[in-house]
Amino acid sequence: MKESHCSTNIDAFDLRTSNLAAAVFRSAQTFPDSPALVLEEGNVLTFQDLASQIKAFAGFLESRGVGKGERVGLLTYNEPVYVIAFFSLLALGAIVVPLNVRLTAREISTILNDAKTRHLITTQAFSEVLTGLTVPTLTEVVVQGAKNIESLQQAKLFDFDAAMAAGETTQNELPYCVSSKSLATLVYTSGTTGQPKGVMLSHGNIGADAWANIQVIEAVASDCFITISPLFHVFGQTNVLITALAVGARVALVKKFSPRRVLEVIQRHQVTFMAAVPTMYHMMLTHLKEHTYDLSSIRVCHSGAAAMPTDLIRQIETVFGAPVQEGYGLSEASSIVCSNPLKGVKKPGTVGPPLPGVSIRVVNEALNDVPTGEVGELLVKGEIVMQGYYQRPELTQAALVELKDASCWLRTKDLACLDEDGYVAIVDRKDDLINIGGVKVYPREIEDVLFSHPAIQSAVVIGEPSNLYHQEIRAFVVLEPDRTAAPDEIYRYCQGFLAEYKIPKTFVFVDEIPKGATGKILRKAFRQKG
Repeated sequence: MKESHCSTNIDAFDLRTSNLAAAVFRSAQTFPDSPALVLEEGNVLTFQDLASQIKAFAGFLESRGVGKGERVGLLTYNEPVYVIAFFSLLALGAIVVPLNVRLTAREISTILNDAKTRHLITTQAFSEVLTGLTVPTLTEVVVQGAKNIESLQQAKLFDFDAAMAAGETTQNELPYCVSSKSLATLVYTSGTTGQPKGVMLSHGNIGADAWANIQVIEAVASDCFITISPLFHVFGQTNVLITALAVGARVALVKKFSPRRVLEVIQRHQVTFMAAVPTMYHMMLTHLKEHTYDLSSIRVCHSGAAAMPTDLIRQIETVFGAPVQEGYGLSEASSIVCSNPLKGVKKPGTVGPPLPGVSIRVVNEALNDVPTGEVGELLVKGEIVMQGYYQRPELTQAALVELKDASCWLRTKDLACLDEDGYVAIVDRKDDLINIGGVKVYPREIEDVLFSHPAIQSAVVIGEPSNLYHQEIRAFVVLEPDRTAAPDEIYRYCQGFLAEYKIPKTFVFVDEIPKGATGKILRKAFRQKG
């Protein structure tokens, strides 16, 4: 019996209610000969080519028993194989389990075992990881360049290129019809506070976020997006890949981030939309001090994942000649929640108002709204909010709370405040607050001051146990190349900006600030150092 399928009719298409794979098939109908993917070396895959390859790989996967509800691991860099596999799985109604490329075999095994994954799609670059996996449920692995990889215990190996060349076809028209609540991805958090949790995101969740993002960044078919963000992360997945392909724009794939590589791609492919974290922007600005590129095509520089100092915003806008659009999001809300508008009022130091279709509120410990301008926990409501944590009912219940008006809200654990215009300022992570003798101190406030010091490239602040004040403040500092600064000099500098109790008692000079794949500071690593 044939599976039901979803129409890719242009008028009937809606990201919020369709199988997400329909975005590509719809663009293939509308812009068949337009570039969909452009590679660093200049190769191009048109929308028609991409749709054909998605259908071919979906046919192979279907012949191997992959179908609706099947959880499939996906481990590759920002490459065409990722895009093809991602949409092939979605087209079949399967659930993509994107894997962080920086994880070890043990960490990946933990995720695949938790998701009870039977299939994994990857490339030869991860051959060492593959041989170290311990996943009893894993029966088949598809590898691009599998010829030189030894067989894996109980899992059968297939070569991606050979599978594509075989030309398997499906008897069913793609994409399969799925409910807006059907899971599209199972995104595992970094697990910095314990075992990683699988965030369940539906086609409707992701579609709603991409739909809103298209409006906020004013995406059009003539745009060119660049994959600075990894595609395994919700931002790269939702706000770059799906957003771009849904409007018929092209995506310039950058396999791995480096300032030189990104700037060369921007120049070569006339990139219009760039999204990166503050650290990446800082690295590009440093590279641009000694090298020149044509960056005139850029129309917007989006920033997220970490707070961006005002001085850095000014530098970026001057050098790139484009506005910085600060936003805020999290995996549990499909990606972006708030964003400063491109047109109208932009407020540096805030992440803007909520996206279309998204509601927010700031509450105290009793989950009651706090007055405008006061700090509290940020709650989020809307179609973008996750279905819950996979097989974690207790954690789901704690994260998705029902308030007095019977509405369900996502607790973000991020501290924020709202101004009179509804703009959100993220103050800090609730778990990162420092307690100095009963007084709460926000690490971000101190880090912003340290960043403004001319000799400091970056810094992170943590609280350490103290017998006298419950906690005391320690700062880890990275100096600019060829610059020096003594701890007492930095202390005196801080005195001009901070109350005495907020100034770090200890300054530790380090070579780098450990960060996750998306640029977020890994504070846990510093607490271990401390």
